[in-house]
Amino acid sequence: MDLRGLVGLACLGISLLMGLWMEHLRERPVYRRPALLIHRSFWLLWSPARWLLFGAGWILAGLSFPKTTAALAFILLGLWSWKRFLRSRRHRRRMVREAFDRERARDPAAGDAQILQRIVASLHARWGEELIEQIVVDNPTPEAVADFVVRMERGILPPGFFPSGSRRGRP
Repeated sequence: MDLRGLVGLACLGISLLMGLWMEHLRERPVYRRPALLIHRSFWLLWSPARWLLFGAGWILAGLSFPKTTAALAFILLGLWSWKRFLRSRRHRRRMVREAFDRERARDPAAGDAQILQRIVASLHARWGEELIEQIVVDNPTPEAVADFVVRMERGILPPGFFPSGSRRGRP
């Protein structure tokens, strides 16, 4: 076994674990995240360190274990593609439409708004009843609800909204 290759695989593993840890923190409510995340210096160190470990890991592992590294690259590419597909607008629209049709068949007496509220609540129960009701009122079709949920999950803010206030009043 080549020590350089093992160090490369360890760097890759640490980089991937850093990404998983960050995804875990993003899923938590804002008030339960570590205070360290709000400091700009943390992000100035975190991102380059993660990418440096990722790149160095690929280089070191590729020099020592080219076939294993190529196989790992294809596996990670496949997993990344699957994750992108699951978060895509097209998949979310199809998923919400299928859930809407199943709920409609299961409970024909329920109204469209009630069915859509059930679907959104099953996806994001922590959003609360009032927010879910408002989402369904503003987006009365399954496709519109799916689009809005995708925007909320991605954190896309409406046009003209600048939380820092630095661009307020500018055209």
